Amino acid sequence: MEQPPEKKPEPALECAVEFLEVLPLIMGSLHCELRHDPATTLTMAQFRTLSFLSRHGTASVSQIADFLGLGLPATSKIIDGLFTSGTVSRRGDPADRRRVLLEISNTGRNELLATRAITHNHLAELLSPLSETDRARLLDALRSLRPIFMKFSSGACTSTHPHEKV
Repeated sequence: MEQPPEKKPEPALECAVEFLEVLPLIMGSLHCELRHDPATTLTMAQFRTLSFLSRHGTASVSQIADFLGLGLPATSKIIDGLFTSGTVSRRGDPADRRRVLLEISNTGRNELLATRAITHNHLAELLSPLSETDRARLLDALRSLRPIFMKFSSGACTSTHPHEKV
């Protein structure tokens, strides 16, 4: 008996599957680079925290925990390390005295810039074997993805399901 032809996955689903397979590999390579490069002392979580603060100005520990996908105790430990190294400063929230706001310091901004340069160079080296055409296509695709995912940059997950009513 003849088998029915295998149904090809929907293109968006095929992209999603490939994206979720490749993204952890990319993040893993960055994690290794940060851990082994003597020019930076930042962990991936610290790098992401400083990037978040650089984008948003100030944030609470809860907002950073939401962004990192960690609990408050783990996030507090990360913040304590950044505070001790002078890369983050703390101040009271004028609107709520019980709340502490965090901001990136000048030292933190310099460390972030240096670490970004390290990660940019690392990724550029990894992508260099791609053809010029493939790099251009990748760049176009990444530029198309930015506005789709930008709504999640605050760490707040108000609605992740495209059909959910907000």
